[in-house]
Order: sequence, then structure tokens, then C-alpha cells
Amino acid sequence: MRVLAGVDVGTTHVKVGFFDEGGGCVAAVRQPTPRELPALVAAVTGALGECAARAGRGPEAIGVAGMAETGVPLDRAGRPLTPLLWWNDPRAAHEAAELARDAVRLYALTGRRADPKSPLAKWLWLRAHSPEVLESMRWWAHVPDAVAYALTGRLRTHGTLAARTLAYDLEAGDYDPELLARAGLRGGQLPAPAGSVEPVGPLTAEVSGVTAGVPVVIAGHDHAVGSWAAGVRRPGDVADSLGTAEAVMVLSDSRPDARTGLALGITTDPSLDGTRKVVVGGLPTSGAMLDWLLSLTGNGESGYAALPGLLGGVRLPTGIVVEPYLRGRVAPAPDPARRVTVSGLGPEHTPGDLLAAAVEGTCLHARWMLDELAAVTGTAPERLVVLGGQVRIPLWMRVKAAVSPVPVEVVRSDDAVCAGAALVAGQAGGSLDDVPVLPRDRLPPEPELAAAYVPLYERFLASARTPR
Repeated sequence: MRVLAGVDVGTTHVKVGFFDEGGGCVAAVRQPTPRELPALVAAVTGALGECAARAGRGPEAIGVAGMAETGVPLDRAGRPLTPLLWWNDPRAAHEAAELARDAVRLYALTGRRADPKSPLAKWLWLRAHSPEVLESMRWWAHVPDAVAYALTGRLRTHGTLAARTLAYDLEAGDYDPELLARAGLRGGQLPAPAGSVEPVGPLTAEVSGVTAGVPVVIAGHDHAVGSWAAGVRRPGDVADSLGTAEAVMVLSDSRPDARTGLALGITTDPSLDGTRKVVVGGLPTSGAMLDWLLSLTGNGESGYAALPGLLGGVRLPTGIVVEPYLRGRVAPAPDPARRVTVSGLGPEHTPGDLLAAAVEGTCLHARWMLDELAAVTGTAPERLVVLGGQVRIPLWMRVKAAVSPVPVEVVRSDDAVCAGAALVAGQAGGSLDDVPVLPRDRLPPEPELAAAYVPLYERFLASARTPR
């Protein structure tokens, strides 16, 4: 049986795993994501070596996926000029506001709105505040690109990552020279996109237990890789990717017009195979909302391990309405000043009730995004496939299934993105269509619970749509 390696560089953790050809985990290592590129590369190579030792063999291919907008400028020797520049770094807010003056044209070209997390806004910030960095920058690399470069000595990217720069023409499938010129950049300073099954190159870095020369593939943006591996590959399929942030993704043959997309705060990405559009609604603080509440209740150090005890006696629905907007709201009604609100909380409630209500709030918000995405794309959802860390929280999945308008399937994998990256790499030089679908379980319906959430959803919508 072949063994394949997957790397998933996330906001909170970097995950490295060895998987069999069906996506079954052979060995895995999870550790906090370093803030500096050399430490990140050391973490990845060290974890690959540890997985090889546990598995008793090396992989036949390595796939790399990860977050998109986080990246780093590299000099001519491939050395980082700064620490990693994170997607959630707000410093480029002024530059994003300047870009937003041409919002309609920008959205029509890129499928995205201007915001501080975009690399284009970051480059403009560097030009204004650290011009020496841009002057010395030979290449910009998203995190997956930088990891693959460290492994192979070759710099490439993937279309699902390039599309997140805010300087990528969706229809042309290439960077827009005029947008790059605004930051004083040229197309040659950004890595060329490669297909998901096109190897960046053979492994040249020394990794314990891994044979030099195995193909290294940039599988793509984490949400796109996970949803493809989960079998979300045609219109009617909807992916709900859970993590620190949450993304609801609807496959479509068309994209919304610029004014509609801007009004809804939604974005359009290329599908992993580049044949369709993926219309996305995002909640930046999904898992982050729960992390914050755990810290407030004194359970921050225990983290998710504390949840079974806290949630064990909670009755659903809680009757509490939570708007889960720690750092503003994006889709489907943009409001950067929106913050967390809680209504219906009383002395009879426990910390577990509040945590469960926050879960309900994220699920109700995701339902709102799905309704709006279905309407704007003209796509009738047939099934909702859920993947990500929160699938391991039973209460979260019960609520997700109860508020969904369509049947819910849960990917049976500890890390669908990491497994997906490995399975994509296993098709190096072949076809994405041959990537196996990860096992899924359909959540059993609970008609009474679903009916009980109908009035709570109406209360949530009424609250969320009220200007503040």
C-alpha cells in the first residue's frame, strides 16, 4: 500500500500526516504554527521525519496546503525578509480603504473586496512603511508556496492561493499588471500558478526517513483542498469548512455581479480544478469565538478538552441568541463595527449554556450565509458536507444538522485538509478526478430539534439584521 504525506499550515496549528490511499491516517503530528518561516520549515521537516519513523517508511509523494493570505517576502537567496505577514494582521486597513475607492472594478476583476488581509494591501503598506523590504523582495510566497520552496528549491503557487492576492484576474487566470504596479511590483515577483496535481519539483531538502526525489505538490488553499477531498465537486454540493474561521462554499457555474457580491460581502474563488467558480461566505470568528469564551470562563488552558464537561448537561436549544462577531461581520451583511451580542441570558444559565449558545450562533449564521449564497448563485443545495476540527464536538454537529435546510454529511477524518493534500499529491502528474473521496457519515435527522430551531433562527435573523 502506498503512503502519502500531507501538510496543512493553519492559523493555529501546522499539521503533518501520513495517509494510505483511502485517506486513512497512518501517523500524524500537530504543533502550534510558528510565526517565523525558518521555524515553520523546521517544524514541517521535523514532523515529516517523525511521521516516517512512526510509519516505518517514507511517503511516495508530499502535498502541501494551507491558509491563503498569510505570506512572506523572500530575497534573491530565498531568505525571508520579514516574519510571516498574517492574514489577520490589521495594519493595512488604510491601504485597503484606499483600494476600496475602486471597489466595483476591483471586485469585477478579482471576485474579491478590498480588505487588510489581502497581500495587495500588505504590499502597499510595505511600500509606505518599509520600502526597503519591497526593494529587496525577489518573490512573494504564500505559506504553502514557501514550504514547498524549502522542500524543493522551486517556487510555484496554486490558483486558489493566487486568487487571494487581490491582484489576480479570475477570468484571465493570471496576475493583473496594473494592480501589481500600484504596489511597485512586477508579475515575475509572484510565483506562477501550477495545477493541483502538477509537482513543484522533487524533494531536495534533507528530511529524515524520506527519500530524496519524491514529488512535492502544492495542493492549494486549505478550504478548497478539504472540500474537494470531501467530495464537493459539482453544483448542489456545499462545503462548510470549520476552523478558527469558517467558510461556506457553494459550487457554481456563474459568479455574482460586482455590486451584489460587494453588498453581500461574499467572494468568488476558482474551484480546485479550475473548471468552476466557488462562491464563498466567511465567518472570521467561528472556532475563535469558542476559544475566546473558553478563556473568559477560565478554561482557556484546557481548551476543547474542557468542552465535554461543560456541554454535557446542556439542553438544546438554549434559548439564548448570540451574534458571533468578535471582529466585525463579513458575509452576508458586511459590518466591520459589528460585535458580539447576547440576548436571553439569565441567572438560570451556566457557562456551558453560554458556550452552547455561541455554537448555535455560529451555526445559525452559517445557515444565513447558505441561504444567501444559494439565492445569489441560483443553486439549489442538495447536501452540506462539513469538515474541520469542530466535527469532533458532538453538540456542534447536532446543532449544525438541526439548523441546516439540507442533509448534513460529516467527513470522518481528523484533518480533512491534511488528508486531502496527501491524496491530491498521490495523483501527481495525473487527474484530480481520481482523488479518492474521504469517508463521510450522514448525521441522523432530529425532526423535533430541527423544528425547535425554526423560531430561534427567526430571532437570530431579526437581531442580526437590526442596524447597531
